[in-house]
Amino acid sequence: MISVDTSRAVLIVEDDGDFAESLADLLEPRGYTSVLACTPEAAIAALRGTPGGRPPPPVALIDLRLGTSSGIELLARLRTERPELIGVLMTAELDTHTAIAALRRGAYDYFDKSVDPQSLFAVLDRCFDRVDLLRDREAAYEALRVAKDEAEAANQAKSGFLATMSHELRTPLNAIIGFSEMMLREVLGSLGNEQYRAYVGDIHASGTHLLQIINDILDLSKAEAGKIELSEDVFDLRDIMRSVTQLTAGRVHEAELSQEVDFPGDLPPIRGDERKTKQVLLNLVTNSLKFTPTGGRITVSARFDPEDGLAVTVADTGIGIPEEDLERVMKPFEQVDSSLSRQHQGTGLGLPLVKAIMEMHGGRMRLKSTLGAGTAVTVVFPPERAILDPVTVLPRNAA
Repeated sequence: MISVDTSRAVLIVEDDGDFAESLADLLEPRGYTSVLACTPEAAIAALRGTPGGRPPPPVALIDLRLGTSSGIELLARLRTERPELIGVLMTAELDTHTAIAALRRGAYDYFDKSVDPQSLFAVLDRCFDRVDLLRDREAAYEALRVAKDEAEAANQAKSGFLATMSHELRTPLNAIIGFSEMMLREVLGSLGNEQYRAYVGDIHASGTHLLQIINDILDLSKAEAGKIELSEDVFDLRDIMRSVTQLTAGRVHEAELSQEVDFPGDLPPIRGDERKTKQVLLNLVTNSLKFTPTGGRITVSARFDPEDGLAVTVADTGIGIPEEDLERVMKPFEQVDSSLSRQHQGTGLGLPLVKAIMEMHGGRMRLKSTLGAGTAVTVVFPPERAILDPVTVLPRNAA
């Protein structure tokens, strides 16, 4: 047996020892090395391991008739051991029926012993071209897997860093907000100068805005890391919308916008995280406020479909989003580059956070927009979250 170089190694399965040796001698000058096996059992053993722990040959030349055994059946057994094995059937009397049967059972090619042995080289060249192709593809898959693992690890590290920094920043910010609020109320005495009051007001407003950004970053980081949990209860979306309307009424009036809320009286309660659901609606309404010019309109509507679920849509007549940017705005820290968007503060976390919260509820988010005409964002809670018999769940609302 010739020493094995597995990069160009061929397993020769042939019960005629003289013919097998002749093939090995023929292949050696062309850079091939051979592993000889005279029985099916020896062939299987050769694929399970070679001396020195080297990989098995990637190509096998298999005689069609091995005593009482079939080369086609053996090829099927060998490919069970090594699915990537490239098999070539050898026979002195190859007919079309046999060739088709061999190809159906996994043979890559065939070789007619009765013709010039030099024709075998062309067959093997094709086989090893395929071996090289498969190895290149496997190397590319491995490189992609490594890159994916590294990207996921980097994303986890980023999320962990953001979560840690958010916690670290919230403590001093809470102190800034708390003390500035005390100064605004003049709890310990008069400030003595109206300019100071304006400064303290700016400090309080800026601190509150920064804290909201940090809370959004923390929530999104937790969602990406899969560490955020729902605190579920049964609640009425109309109550949440009333609260959101009260919180945004001043800004709606200041921006000279009109706002309409259409929540049917028979809208069923839902089971979910009430605080995070309020965060979803507040983010959507706030986004519409940001990007709707003076004189525009914001409409919030809800509908329940037993098949589709409970859907809430926040639509506006704002600047809209170009179609090519619809996917972009769903990514954290991305914003559409427009003259109006640059006039407003923000991190681009609103829609990604809404999407993450809805997916945690088993729901989804839909975004439709026309540049210059407005945007409509729909969040949908799955049907199983609707409480269709609220009397037994919310007895205090039964009346």
